[in-house]
Amino acid sequence: MTVSWGRVLVFLICIFAAFCVVPAWAGDVTVSRDIDPPSVPVGGEVLVTLSIDGMSAGGIVETIPEGFSFVETSHQADKYRISGQKLAFAVIGESEITYRVRAETAAPGTFTGTWNDAVSKEEGTIPPTAINGGSRSAAGAAPAGTDPAEPGPTRAGGSPWAWLVLTLAAAVIVAAGKKQ
Repeated sequence: MTVSWGRVLVFLICIFAAFCVVPAWAGDVTVSRDIDPPSVPVGGEVLVTLSIDGMSAGGIVETIPEGFSFVETSHQADKYRISGQKLAFAVIGESEITYRVRAETAAPGTFTGTWNDAVSKEEGTIPPTAINGGSRSAAGAAPAGTDPAEPGPTRAGGSPWAWLVLTLAAAVIVAAGKKQ
């Protein structure tokens, strides 16, 4: 089977048009974090729930505080990575991600995070959430001096890597069509 260059060109134009139109369809993205319980004794575990609204595809990077260690997540094994205190989650249609951490020390800490929406090309931060280790009561809210309502989404701009990936994908499709 042969594929004409005209068909390849039409295919690439359709992909380009989709990438121009899809961001206009994308709505506002919000990602929030809930920690249960907001205070934990040494050796105790807490459940962290990330609620995701408006993101069909993208990623979230969570930073867990020093003195806490990752235990498990509800996310599929091939859709998350751990590096030190950072947890990276690939988001494809999820509205919620949960994970558990264990308090290794009695020190308080703050969970922080960022998100990036691949469709709308927006990125932002998840409001920080404080937690206390040990038997002290937790603030359960953002540390003093921070406003959980900020910062909002920002425009990340286009990535030249996206066009490289699209070009390579088109080349693979053309090569597969020639082999058949």
